[in-house]
Amino acid sequence: MDTPYFVVEPSEVPWKSLALDGGGEVQLQMYLKGRDGGPEAIRARISEGYEVEPHFHLAAQFQLLLDGRMKFPTFQLEAPAVHYTEHNVPYGPFIVSREHDMLVLHTKPGGVIMMRDKERRRQANTRGREITCCAHEVEWEPLPGYAGARRKILIPASQGPSAEILECPAGMEYMAAVPTYGRYEVVLSGSAEVDGKSLGPKSLRFVAAGEQTMPLKCGPEGVTLIVLTYDQDAAESYGGSTAEVIAEMEK
Repeated sequence: MDTPYFVVEPSEVPWKSLALDGGGEVQLQMYLKGRDGGPEAIRARISEGYEVEPHFHLAAQFQLLLDGRMKFPTFQLEAPAVHYTEHNVPYGPFIVSREHDMLVLHTKPGGVIMMRDKERRRQANTRGREITCCAHEVEWEPLPGYAGARRKILIPASQGPSAEILECPAGMEYMAAVPTYGRYEVVLSGSAEVDGKSLGPKSLRFVAAGEQTMPLKCGPEGVTLIVLTYDQDAAESYGGSTAEVIAEMEK
């Protein structure tokens, strides 16, 4: 597997702007396009106050809120925060605010189905898991095996998928275990070097199932890293393609 293909620095990815129903706008960077059934990663900035209608994705998903706020009917996310859903689990509506910026992350192409689609919404997985956590809800603790580093566990591995925020000092080399179902490593702030490539804020690396990678070396100012690990729900492909959905929106 071509590991560098799954290392993304956002300064190298073009932005595109798309109009949304109701007068909103979304700015997108297509980090990874799900080629050959591989990972799909999209960065999205949605205009202030826009309400995103209920929908679901055809893949296990981490929605990582990098900046801003997302207000759902029964809970609210304040960045940094994580929102996990199994394949086909519907969520929303939600309203974005405060310079919204997020990553939508799948191990396989996911696409999107709107709940207003009476035919396709029959595919909704109403018994699947939905897990959320904001960083401010969790206390720091030492990161085992790494002197001077600490972490916040947003989703413990006991729940299946897991999510952690790591604060790592300059020069530290971080390498997680080989993932069984895939993992994203996202630079929230600071910098790191991986596979000879320098990564700044909002960069990421995707590590495929069963893949051993080179260590991630923390930059001179250290790095705050978000590590998102999938469980068995990410092993299956349920169809769909976000790249195709975006192409339709551009017509």
